[in-house]
Amino acid sequence: MAATQTHTQVAIVGAGPVGLTLALLLRHRGVGVRVFESHPGLSRHPKARGIAASSMEVFRGLGIERDVRAVSLPAEHVRFFRGESLVDPAAELTAPGGGDEGSANTPSPGVLCSQDRLEPVLAAAARAAGAELRFGARVTDVRQSPELVELVVAEGDEAPVRYTADVVAGCDGARSLVRERAGIALTGEAGLAEFLSVRFRAPLGEAVRGREATSYFIAGGKGGFLAIDNDTEWIYQYPLAAGAQAAALRSDDEALTRLVRDAAGLPELEVEVADTMLWRMDACVAESFAAGRLVLAGDSAHQTPPTGGHGMNVGIADAEALAWRLADAVGGGTVDAVGAALARYSEERLPVAAAVVARSLDNTRRAYGIDDELLLGAGYAPAPALPEGAYAPSGAIGRRLPHAALEADPGASIIDVAWGRARLIVADAPEPWRDRLAAIGSTSGEVPVVSVVSGSAATPGLCERAGLAPGEALLVRPDGVIAARGGLEPGDPWLERALSGVSMR
Repeated sequence: MAATQTHTQVAIVGAGPVGLTLALLLRHRGVGVRVFESHPGLSRHPKARGIAASSMEVFRGLGIERDVRAVSLPAEHVRFFRGESLVDPAAELTAPGGGDEGSANTPSPGVLCSQDRLEPVLAAAARAAGAELRFGARVTDVRQSPELVELVVAEGDEAPVRYTADVVAGCDGARSLVRERAGIALTGEAGLAEFLSVRFRAPLGEAVRGREATSYFIAGGKGGFLAIDNDTEWIYQYPLAAGAQAAALRSDDEALTRLVRDAAGLPELEVEVADTMLWRMDACVAESFAAGRLVLAGDSAHQTPPTGGHGMNVGIADAEALAWRLADAVGGGTVDAVGAALARYSEERLPVAAAVVARSLDNTRRAYGIDDELLLGAGYAPAPALPEGAYAPSGAIGRRLPHAALEADPGASIIDVAWGRARLIVADAPEPWRDRLAAIGSTSGEVPVVSVVSGSAATPGLCERAGLAPGEALLVRPDGVIAARGGLEPGDPWLERALSGVSMR
């Protein structure tokens, strides 16, 4: 019989970017977290690389944006290369899609950062915040009751150990054990294509000098290259034909070297194969993201084609949407409160994930570009899940609070003010709104009132971008989503109603 170990509020299965970000967000809110990862350490393979503006805004709030940028490719490299080979003089280059200097729509533009370089930043921050990370800890079973969840964990040669948690978050990938134990099915298209991903070292820096990109698409069915440092560290993505002997190929360094040389157009290239990984392109979404005390985030909830680079970013947005609800539910909440919080998370996130998967699937059929701001426009009902066209800032209920630079500090944004907390953004003096909150009672008086017309957070730009009239207010949730808006008109209880559904944590 497995020995009983310490209980934790939230157990996270999977220490990839989504699981680690969720751990960080929960610790930011004072929630006890234990993370289980079956692998002995962090990812050695670059895997996902594109970090969109929406994710960088999360990292900004957590205080690690600068650390992530430090291990990312230069902004001018964020573009696509399309040619017959890496040395094709007629190859096409798209315009750069990123920029460290910011934009009108975000203070934190996206970057290209390989997963094997991102994860150490996240893991170090999570540990510093007090999360317990257990590597080489394979969760073999998950069983829930109305009161808690039990996990059976195998670590090395030791006897299985039993852990318990209030909630288990499955961030354990496309073949999620948590999803399986929750009895949640997937819908969509699986097996759209299969690829052999080859991590290798080769002196290709000179071959691409002046034409550096993040992704190099090679014509003739040869796949393409993904830059890690645009010098000696690379990934070659080789499309596998149906019936291909992938196992034999991935163990044949000579054959892999020939493939890399052929695609690069450099027959004498010195190639050192470091690692290989097989992966399958799927376009699937779980039928629900929650069941009882089990909840899904990232690839366990949705598998997004990599065409567009949105998969990891949707997962990080899952974590942002889930963390504040979990913090509220496990912080003394009842059994019903936990179930209701997770069900609401599922209800909001599923349409967004489905829309992004559909958009990414459509990208497989056409030449696509980098849309760093796509997920800034994602919304919850009554807002559309994913609007068509380029991102346009909005103050509509269900949309993300738009960025606007502060007058006192142009490098700061209105999204920085009281980040991670419910707050009231007012185009008015703050005092009448503080009085209104005090009159509502309970914990409403803890909600910060942020004036955008006076004081340190003044930013007239927000009034224009959010359509905020003089005397009007926006109630913003802890995840930065606009929950409600209205004025101080007597007899209109819009704020009281809205606060009943928004955590103060």
